[in-house]
Amino acid sequence: MHIAQIQLTVADYCQALEREEIAVNRDYQRSDRVWPLAARQFLIETVLLGYPIPKITLHQVTDLRTRSTRRWVVDGQQRTRAIHDFYRGDLRLSGRPSLVSVANQRLGDLSEELQTQFLGYVIDADLLVAALPNEVRDIFRRINAYTLPLNPEESRHAEFQGPCKWFIYRLSADLGDIFTEIGAFSEKQLVRMQDNKLLAEVCHAVLFGVQTTSRTKLDQLYRSRNEVFPEEDSLDRGIRSAMERVVQLSSLYRSEIVKPYQLYALLLALMHFEAPIVALTTDVPVLPHGAFDLDNTISRLAAMDEALIEDAATGPLANFVRASGSRTNVADQRLTRIRTFYTALCGAEANAI
Repeated sequence: MHIAQIQLTVADYCQALEREEIAVNRDYQRSDRVWPLAARQFLIETVLLGYPIPKITLHQVTDLRTRSTRRWVVDGQQRTRAIHDFYRGDLRLSGRPSLVSVANQRLGDLSEELQTQFLGYVIDADLLVAALPNEVRDIFRRINAYTLPLNPEESRHAEFQGPCKWFIYRLSADLGDIFTEIGAFSEKQLVRMQDNKLLAEVCHAVLFGVQTTSRTKLDQLYRSRNEVFPEEDSLDRGIRSAMERVVQLSSLYRSEIVKPYQLYALLLALMHFEAPIVALTTDVPVLPHGAFDLDNTISRLAAMDEALIEDAATGPLANFVRASGSRTNVADQRLTRIRTFYTALCGAEANAI
């Protein structure tokens, strides 16, 4: 057996598919289910952005009678189908892409520049030559055994392909630089999708109230919004607006206040301040307040940060400090922190609620 590293442009690859010089080997198809529409659209957007995609594995077989060769797709069937469908005009891009100019378009609708980018995109492939069936099978198994064990966030994003998953993905992609700048997450944590977990928990609280969330509950959020997600636009506006406020708190970057479990409470308090969240009103009653006052907010949040650093056991922030010391995922602790942040934003005393 010989393994060659080859490159094919999308145009060459798709033309070879249409001439049946390349075909999908169904023996290696892990599932009869085709990738959901959103996943196929995402792959095409990745190509249009010029970003790398995983390489494809081809098995070249020679017919000794006709002396012709055919290449079978061993790994990369779904990527192949998505690319070929877009090439043929059978796939339209999503209405919410990162590359705004391509929304809802087919290949023929794109600008000449983007059409050229797509057709000229280089696909990397491993070509297995003179490989025996057992060798091909072993290679396929090994390719799919190399991945690290997935954490709950990675598993969730692998399982669900509906609008909730892609909303969280887009939002985290847009906010990633901010998360690192303020000191909420490290690059390693972003890679392992801990920001996705935070955003999913915020969405869960807005929709279902503040709870002690678990993997099962967050899975249910994705499952319940895997077909339609009517709250997407309002959640998008609310979270982005709250993050814009957090960005203004530059003197508190990398402080205790922006640790993920505190940021969860701060974001919900900010959203509740801007527009009362129905699911929170029972536990966090709406207080009268004026417009957002940045200077006073920074002063009050700085006092909260100082109380956390000093581990204050008495005083108006004692409950907040206790709720930040342990069991930070528990509903009661979360509510205490949200109430404290919210009263600070409203200009009220810490125990006003």
